[in-house]
Amino acid sequence: MTPETPASLPARYTTPTYIGVVVLVALGLGCYSYLRYGWPADWVALVVLAFLGALTWWLPSTSSDGRIHFTADNVVVLAAIPIVGPLGAGVVGLAMAVLTRRRIALHRRLFNVAMASASAMVGGIAYDLAGGSLAVDELHGALQLVLHVGLPIVVADAVNLLANAVLVAGVIRLTAGVPLQLQLVDMLTSSGLTQFAYGIIAFLVVIMWLPGELGPVAVLVALAPLAGARWALLQYGEERDARERALGALVTAIETRAPVLEGHSGRVSTMAALMAQELGLGPKEVADVRTAGLLHDLGRVVVAPGQEGVDQAGGAALRGAAMLQSLPFLAGASSVMEEVARAEASGAELSLAADIVRAADEFDLILHGEDRVSPSAAIARVRERRPATAEADRMLAALARVARLHDGSGEGMVTTS
Repeated sequence: MTPETPASLPARYTTPTYIGVVVLVALGLGCYSYLRYGWPADWVALVVLAFLGALTWWLPSTSSDGRIHFTADNVVVLAAIPIVGPLGAGVVGLAMAVLTRRRIALHRRLFNVAMASASAMVGGIAYDLAGGSLAVDELHGALQLVLHVGLPIVVADAVNLLANAVLVAGVIRLTAGVPLQLQLVDMLTSSGLTQFAYGIIAFLVVIMWLPGELGPVAVLVALAPLAGARWALLQYGEERDARERALGALVTAIETRAPVLEGHSGRVSTMAALMAQELGLGPKEVADVRTAGLLHDLGRVVVAPGQEGVDQAGGAALRGAAMLQSLPFLAGASSVMEEVARAEASGAELSLAADIVRAADEFDLILHGEDRVSPSAAIARVRERRPATAEADRMLAALARVARLHDGSGEGMVTTS
């Protein structure tokens, strides 16, 4: 039996404690919502919304780019707020998490239940505070519906997203060590616009359900366009998975040609992506950096073993980048790789994205080289190769934070796909 390390002890106790606190918060919000708004009067609507919400969770989620997951459950939760009140929305969120078909550990299921319910009720309370009406049938005219249903739903949507992001970022901080701020920024920037669209659709559902008197049929009518979009994203997802498999095959070819670099490409890719996120690069730039880090050694497969001279390797690196230029989905990564290769030969200045890839590559080669130096020593060597500029200092500070967070190993890092 191996002794527990100090780093493993906090996660054992703090994560269950955090989950317990989230459960208590959900119970407290439930009591508050019951005392302030009462139990939903329309039991039929509550049951139907809970069932429809659970149905959205039974369907597999669809991702448009590996980060933004396309589901309809948020639409149902937001629409439930004006129809069955904040407490009813909390019950809908609870039912969705309880009835999900996904096989997950009990403590994770408990967290999901508390998180979904608490986020829904927080959104419901925000809806009320923003002037939202819980008696939509009494409103008359488009202006009143917009002011007392539409705008408050958008507020509830934003608050629901923020509450959900905070709770998820908190548990990821405890279990994976990802900084809270970094995780929040990533979640909010990757799903903000999608979440806003959910709020608009939820407003339409409420209008059709109550003033339009369509009842539960309103959900089906509103979600029909989403089903079409979902189908399109499924096709895109299959295409993206095929691309990922192709990239994996290229990495395997690289590592077969140079066994000493086994795992190197994956570590560089992950570290470079985390650095790019921390430095505030956009989703596309992060994806390009990640792919460039993964394929930066592609030139090795076009250089014969034992003939990796500096000039020859530099030329091979350029040819490796050129191999990808004709593939539209790799054009951005190819440009980054080409920039790094040309800088190696001419010493030209690099863009931030290219310098991130080069720094991550240098750091990993030094860290896992024959000398086996410490992460801090490896960073010092990377720093020696760069001019003392504010941009370089900022990039190296991000490298130091990522390396310190993961002890330079690359293990446990959260990637963007």
